[in-house]
Amino acid sequence: MCGTASAGGGLASGTGQVVVARLAMSCGAALLMPSTFSLITVVFPDPSPRRRAVAVWTFVAGLGALAGPVIGGLLVEHYGWRAGFWINVPVVVVALVATGRWVPESRHPRPGPPDRAGIGAVTCGLGALVWSIIQGPVRGWTDPAIGAGFTLAALAFDFLLRWEKRHPAPLLPPPLFADRRFTAAVAALAWMFFALFGSLFLLTLYLQTQLHHTPAQTGLRLLPLAAALGAGAGASLLIAPRWGDRLPVATGMVLVASGFGFLALAPPASGYGPALGYQLVAGFGAVLAAAPATEAVLGAVPGERAGTGAAINDLVCEVGGALGIAILGSLLAAHHTQAGTPQGPLPPSTPAGPSAALTDASSVTFMYGLHAASWAAAAAALSAALIAALWLPRHAGPTHPAGPARAPGLESETR
Repeated sequence: MCGTASAGGGLASGTGQVVVARLAMSCGAALLMPSTFSLITVVFPDPSPRRRAVAVWTFVAGLGALAGPVIGGLLVEHYGWRAGFWINVPVVVVALVATGRWVPESRHPRPGPPDRAGIGAVTCGLGALVWSIIQGPVRGWTDPAIGAGFTLAALAFDFLLRWEKRHPAPLLPPPLFADRRFTAAVAALAWMFFALFGSLFLLTLYLQTQLHHTPAQTGLRLLPLAAALGAGAGASLLIAPRWGDRLPVATGMVLVASGFGFLALAPPASGYGPALGYQLVAGFGAVLAAAPATEAVLGAVPGERAGTGAAINDLVCEVGGALGIAILGSLLAAHHTQAGTPQGPLPPSTPAGPSAALTDASSVTFMYGLHAASWAAAAAALSAALIAALWLPRHAGPTHPAGPARAPGLESETR
């Protein structure tokens, strides 16, 4: 699906076709990501090798996310935007060949009926919520359409909670959330991806609008984050087996919050330094926390339900990331607009004339919005640290094998 949609995007002749292609690519990715997590659980049933596999997966996923802007920026600058779609096709072909050769099959022995109503409720609720958050600063928070969007989201989520308790194979099995370790890890991951996805959005805007870098230059200046991710993955492998999940997750999220301090305290015309400081500190902390938190989620789910646990893990990460981009982007836009451009006559001492004065004013108001969004992201990261410190066990608890055993409270489920 990803490869076909990517080829369609490369052949697109209008904006609408590009949007449809990107939507189809997203659907393919949504099917792909949970499968990789469930395969890790099946192939590595023992906690120690699984922990290493999760750390490697987290690092490689982060590396891929960073390689995208770098490679995409270079392709767009030198070959045009279509190249950004076509580059995916050979990658998909190689992945298909490798999957058929080396990836084992894994499926639930007795799958239950698909939870179509649950899927619809999640899609409707999240779509309405994200749209309302993004459009709020544009339309105004008192606009009837914004109120209707939030109301629709609330109704959809209320229906979801009620429906999941009755469905024989729920999309979000309530018994899983009775596990304290599982719930704490899921909550920490949601807050963490809220902060990280939102921060990449903010960083990209900062590098391009304030430092005036091209897309390729912006991608290259995000590469230090890759080194920090690798160091964080290595540190998590050393700390988590000895000290459990609580310490690396809580410490990692405190580091993520500290990294946002570089952006929240950056003065106008501060250059690349704040972005570099954020990448090194927050990148290290993010993977230090992400690997053990993901292992906590996968380890709390019995082997035959690995797909469900992996899907929930991916869902909360994607939801957290989408809300992070929407909320932090809205905060940036709202505070940028609220700060405004100073009115009245321009300062006569401006050496470069009116254009320079307006540019300086725009830069100041952008930084005002960046500071507000960064403080909000830091608060989200600290919330994740608090959740981990209070709810995650000090030492890693027992994990479920990859066999057919069922977890308590899941006997009646046949998903």
